[in-house]
Amino acid sequence: MIKKLRKQIIAAIMSVFSILLLIILVSIYISTKQTLESSCWDKLESAIYKTYSNNSPLIQDTSLPILVVTVDYKNNIKLLVNDIESLSADDISGIVHEVLTSKSKSSVIDGHLRFLRKSIGISDIRIAVADIQTEQSLLRKQFWQLLVIGVISILTFGILSIVLSDKLTKPVQNTILSQKDFIANASHKLKTPLTIILSNSEMLLNAEEHSGRSDNYSVQRLNFIHSESLRMKVLIEQLLQLAKLDSSTLPVHKDKLDLSFLVCNSILTYEPVIYDLGKKLDFDCTENITVLGNAESLRQVIDILIDNAIKYSLPETTITVSLTELKRSALFTVESNGEPISPEDINRIFQKFYRIGTDSTGYGLGLSIAQSIIAEHNGLIWAETDGISKNKFLVQLNSVVE
Repeated sequence: MIKKLRKQIIAAIMSVFSILLLIILVSIYISTKQTLESSCWDKLESAIYKTYSNNSPLIQDTSLPILVVTVDYKNNIKLLVNDIESLSADDISGIVHEVLTSKSKSSVIDGHLRFLRKSIGISDIRIAVADIQTEQSLLRKQFWQLLVIGVISILTFGILSIVLSDKLTKPVQNTILSQKDFIANASHKLKTPLTIILSNSEMLLNAEEHSGRSDNYSVQRLNFIHSESLRMKVLIEQLLQLAKLDSSTLPVHKDKLDLSFLVCNSILTYEPVIYDLGKKLDFDCTENITVLGNAESLRQVIDILIDNAIKYSLPETTITVSLTELKRSALFTVESNGEPISPEDINRIFQKFYRIGTDSTGYGLGLSIAQSIIAEHNGLIWAETDGISKNKFLVQLNSVVE
């Protein structure tokens, strides 16, 4: 539970930080790009309307090389400025033709040439072209710099969020550990007086039976004491088991075991009960499915699910139990027909003390115990329903390939 809470805190912190960081870095990149483009467009605009003298020399501009030409009504090209040394006369002619045939008056051609086309005078057209390779190189460099900054920032903040989440969950962890200790200690303390009550009630019942004098009222009261004491004993044992399962200091001993054998044994135990209650059993088990786990714990999970199916299924219906192997996992399924589990109950059914309906028997701990056991085995347990009459509980465990 604490691990899950820490993961949620880390995920929340990292999500907010990553979104804010992404917004900041993208804003910086877009701002730089717009600034460079705006500067380029201003220079092209200035080059378009600049007055050029026939005697003025062509001055080279290495920061943003520009080509400026004028095209008259006869398509004669007059070169005004050429800072782009790599362009030959044929290249310039091709660029002019491409700009004149373009539907847009301003765009980028050949991947690195940004042009601006304007009408000058009555029939002349002036074209200014800028080589933006330097601009593109700067943007690429900034992109990688921002990416590195983003990765380093996320890693650094990730480490900080792990430390922060540990401090935030420390009080909660201490509270939960105190609760677990209380439940474990209380369960141990209550087991002794309950054992005494049960043994004395059994002795009194046996004495009444063998004394020859039958007091129905006394026998009935003793039966009540005995039965309620048994129910309390079951509750205490379940609470004690949950406390042990929730404690990370008590690892479950695991061995290679035949899950098929465990399921078959459990079915053999419950089969007479199912038929005595007028219900049917449909059993399908793949043989020799091996998993790494604790036989006693997994048998308890199997028993809990089958017992619940028997309790909550309708009379004269079929309980379907199956064990199959899917790729590298074992899938155990128990399906029964009864009142469909609501979506709200599906989400809460594995919580401690949660019961469906007010007339449910038990204490709502069986499925919680099953979930804790499966979690210790690194498996999954969940419930499904068709919303009509079929309820299904599924357990998935990693199988061991021999």
